[in-house]
Amino acid sequence: MQKAANAIRGWAEVQVQGANCEEFFNRCARDGIGFWRAKRRDEVTWTCRVAFLDAGRVTALGQKGQWEVRLLRRGGLTGTAWKLRRRYAFWVGMAACIAVVAVLSRFVVTVRVSGNVKVPTGAILTQLRARGVRPGAFGPGLDTRQISHEVILELPELSWMSINLHGMVAEVLVREGDPRPELMEEDEPAHIAAKYPGIITKVQATRGQQLVEKGDTVVAGDTLIGSWVDFVEPEGSTIDMGGMTVRATGKVWARTWHTLKAAIPLNAQAKEYTGREKTRWSLEILGRTAKISPGGGISYGRYDKITKYHTPALPDGRELPFSLRREVCREYTLTQTPIDVEKGEVILRAALEERLKALAEKGEVLKTDWSVREQNGLLVVTLLAECEQEIGITIEE
Repeated sequence: MQKAANAIRGWAEVQVQGANCEEFFNRCARDGIGFWRAKRRDEVTWTCRVAFLDAGRVTALGQKGQWEVRLLRRGGLTGTAWKLRRRYAFWVGMAACIAVVAVLSRFVVTVRVSGNVKVPTGAILTQLRARGVRPGAFGPGLDTRQISHEVILELPELSWMSINLHGMVAEVLVREGDPRPELMEEDEPAHIAAKYPGIITKVQATRGQQLVEKGDTVVAGDTLIGSWVDFVEPEGSTIDMGGMTVRATGKVWARTWHTLKAAIPLNAQAKEYTGREKTRWSLEILGRTAKISPGGGISYGRYDKITKYHTPALPDGRELPFSLRREVCREYTLTQTPIDVEKGEVILRAALEERLKALAEKGEVLKTDWSVREQNGLLVVTLLAECEQEIGITIEE
């Protein structure tokens, strides 16, 4: 600990020559001058180290006692600064560096998002950027609390957000909330109708008047469970007790048939590259772009643009706030070429299967029939599917 203190406050190494040098060190101790590393070089010569600020006192003490005290070297923080005292350019540069670091440390260089699972990080960064939280933003000028509230309103999947500024890093912590339950208006009358035509296979009416039975055929829009419920009169009564309107609830399953079609042209446009290309370089610093390559825009009629970013990083993986961007624009022309019919059929089948999966979400597919034909320059794939699924939907009245 003492060694570190001496290095910080600085030290001076002195050489003492004269008779009875031991008396010199005794006087230093009486005058409160600390010394260490005292070494005897010969019969009349000693060396030792004293605090940097005590070098002048030691020299004066030597003159009083007829000892020759000579300063050999200086060291430590203060000693090094003393050696550089006349290097004005160094001190000006040091002051400029400190000022630049002090100013730049108040600007945001990196925005980090953590805590999100379902909400994409890109969606959060887009909302933050629209409100000023981006590389190059002035940190003290950001109202982080207000920005957090606004982003949560735009992204209802988030239940909480906190923006913490740590120097040049904006750390964004988020928490995702549970999906909001669908609120059912119990007092609003509604009936259940058929979403698709089909043959009824099962009915579970929990509220309302059941209007169909197993084996009935319905078309889209038919009422399956009505909202009007008749009151049952007592046996032998001739008075009509009337009824009441309720919000019908329940589930209705039916056998349904879906016909789905998809088509693509038999001749497709293909890219043919001409071999002409142009490369453009630019530098992105704190979210701003500076062009490096000379010249104007791209004169090609059609071209692909390939962009690559080269961002240097520190050994711990943190990226620096600037990137070198390289854009390569490759010219191409379009030519007509026949498609691979087999591959086209596979693509269309996969698309129709996805559509059928969405249609029969609440049910199962019982049977499928496929047909493929070429018609009017198109490859047409047709899917006929038989399903058993829930077809009831609630209709407000």
